[in-house]
Amino acid sequence: MALIRPFKGIRFNQSLVKNLGHVITPPYDVIDDAEQERLLQSSPYNIVRLEYGQTQPEDNETENHYNRAAETLMQWLKNGILKPDNRNSYYLYEQSYIYNHQEFKRLGIIAALKLEPYSDKIILRHERTMAGPKADRMKLLNSTRTNISPIFTLFPDPENRISDFFALVDQNNPEIEFTGDFDQSHRLWSITDPSIQEDLTTYLAPQPLLIADGHHRYETALNFYKNSEQNETPGAGYILTIMSSLKDNGLRALPTHRLLRALSPGQKKNLHKMAEKQFKIIEWGNSHEMDRDKFLKDLAVVNHDKCGFGLITGEHASFLIPDNQSCLDALPVSLLHENLLKPALALGVRKEIDKWMLSYPHSVNAAIDAVISGSADVAFILETVSPSEVLECAQKDIVLPQKTTFFYPKLPSGLVLYNMDLSY
Repeated sequence: MALIRPFKGIRFNQSLVKNLGHVITPPYDVIDDAEQERLLQSSPYNIVRLEYGQTQPEDNETENHYNRAAETLMQWLKNGILKPDNRNSYYLYEQSYIYNHQEFKRLGIIAALKLEPYSDKIILRHERTMAGPKADRMKLLNSTRTNISPIFTLFPDPENRISDFFALVDQNNPEIEFTGDFDQSHRLWSITDPSIQEDLTTYLAPQPLLIADGHHRYETALNFYKNSEQNETPGAGYILTIMSSLKDNGLRALPTHRLLRALSPGQKKNLHKMAEKQFKIIEWGNSHEMDRDKFLKDLAVVNHDKCGFGLITGEHASFLIPDNQSCLDALPVSLLHENLLKPALALGVRKEIDKWMLSYPHSVNAAIDAVISGSADVAFILETVSPSEVLECAQKDIVLPQKTTFFYPKLPSGLVLYNMDLSY
């Protein structure tokens, strides 16, 4: 069973930090250099200083952005910029956002989640992870002993009770309420009543938890706890999570496409050869003159009926349909990686695709424009993998390629922190 517990969250002191919209950040893995600089300039207390600080030329093993994050955290705690709550709490969180000119609200429960190995089938993964991001997160966790950003988990919610728990709080008086970037609004309440906490813990206990976002952070925390003396520190056995219901009307998954650039003539030839070998290629039209809305409508049919996906080159738009492959066996994104990208491009000793060669745009138009302009060689256009499909794959131990899913919007870092020594 999934074990969650209330905890003493560490939060910004609103008497000293007036505008919380200036101190939260998106997760580290979507922050580029320009965004990092913008966040640093937005407030001297922006949480990016802890989550993803700048690297300096003189940095070394003993002086670096990981150590600076720990020093900054301690200084903010000492000065009262950040304050641990006095009582163990669950936190209810509402994130409102605009998508396609319509407002949505996604509800979440913030809790400390007991770390469990994937083999126990309590916490379910769905994406592959890479060594580099885990090494980075491990250094930060070693230095700060703090979860600065939550992982995002989903639960089936068979009785659809998430709204029941939100009904228990005073909707008109959240402890935190502010508007941040992209016109997103954030509201947060604490649940400190032991009887309500117990009800919430009991309801979630028998349900599997699917990691929607945060695989690298989860595996890092698990390894940190398992492979050191930290297993003697009870608080190290938990990780900060925001849990949402799979039935939540505000839960939104967007597609993530694949863009290839800087391919050699030999790689282009190999890619085309492998596509002809593994797939049936259905020509759709000229990529320069295509009706993109019509292409996406046709893609939805091809994806659903034939497990196919789109291919855009500088001249042609096509669909790739697998030969003798049932959609019950694999999703299109898996077929793309396993039957085409890896055998065509991952030819080195590591059997991995060079990361500079492959990027993951969310915008169809941006992906197509990149190919037509010549800044990229090939785009693969994919349909959204639904949360229910992700859960089904996870329950079958099917691990999907990295960046299969993009749950929108991203959860902010900095609303509530979990420190393994102060919060437990």
